[in-house]
Amino acid sequence: MNRSRLLVALLLPPLAVGYGTHKGLSFLEAKYPPLDPETTSSVTLRTPTRRQSRRCAYVDVYGARIPLKLLLANDSTTVEHTTSTSLQEVWARALLSSPIMRTQASVFGFLGGKGYTPGDLGDSPAGFAPDERTGSPRSLLHGAFTVEQAPGGENGNGGNGLLVSWTMPDDLREFFEKIARWGYPWRLMSGGRHEMSVSEPFFLGGEAWVEVRFSSAHDYEIVEGEKTQKIIPDWTGRLHRGYARLVLDDAVRNLEKKS
Repeated sequence: MNRSRLLVALLLPPLAVGYGTHKGLSFLEAKYPPLDPETTSSVTLRTPTRRQSRRCAYVDVYGARIPLKLLLANDSTTVEHTTSTSLQEVWARALLSSPIMRTQASVFGFLGGKGYTPGDLGDSPAGFAPDERTGSPRSLLHGAFTVEQAPGGENGNGGNGLLVSWTMPDDLREFFEKIARWGYPWRLMSGGRHEMSVSEPFFLGGEAWVEVRFSSAHDYEIVEGEKTQKIIPDWTGRLHRGYARLVLDDAVRNLEKKS
């Protein structure tokens, strides 16, 4: 094989993967444009966990409009007893138990020596309430998420969906902070929060609809003397946002299949 053919053979696979990823992300970005965090997410989501030493660098909110009947079909309560809280719980469980999230959680369980199982998805009788034995906030997906606010609680700005937090391992974050001090242009986040919420019902064509949402917020350590606070690179941010859109899409499709 001559050099030109070898070069094509080496470059073609990554180029094809890159192009396919770009096309997939573009499709999801067109289908789920970003929503205004100020009007579609809670104040708590947008507030860093340690205000003195961290900042919330960005918040991303995506939503999908679905017929209300899709949530009602998966609500264990009767229609007469359906409440805003029960609908919030249905959507939170639908998103956490979507195929993508179940697979991700099962991988966490396998790597943590707990078997290839998704762990607590909020589908036990206790739901998203604190642990009945210790009183500590409930852990979901083998500890990947910690419940900060159960559905029905007031998160500020009218938010009453499920709010969970997650934390980046310190050693990994500190490694990138160290090389960032040496000139590396990016840093990792300290952690963040996700919010899963449902809008008030509205009518289209004589049928009741709701907007189901999936929101993300990332916190970063504040570095004194750093004029432009470093964050993850743009392409990584795009992948993060694409994954959030994919999870939303997967959860909606799974709801449609169940109904």
